[in-house]
Amino acid sequence: MNHENAFVRFMSETYAADELQDIATHGCESGCAGGMIYYSETIALFDKYRDELFEIMDDYACETGIIGLPDYVQQYSATFTSFANAVVWAAAEIVANELINEEV
Repeated sequence: MNHENAFVRFMSETYAADELQDIATHGCESGCAGGMIYYSETIALFDKYRDELFEIMDDYACETGIIGLPDYVQQYSATFTSFANAVVWAAAEIVANELINEEV
């Protein structure tokens, strides 16, 4: 994982290890990721970290062999708002999993 990625830094500086574990285990959709619950929050994060979010998705695709956006993102892509929300949540869950696995 690229620690120079600003979204990765945001995640590691914003969430404690137990919060990252909750995000990794239950997903952002469960409401455990404070600051990423409402569309206004996720749209702001998408706007701020757009390039970094897609970098995370690209890295994930390379590591897993999944071509294109994860099913989760595609499933919730009916509107720009739902797409941006899904991208932020998917990237947050990927990053949380990687950060938790690094600390083990």
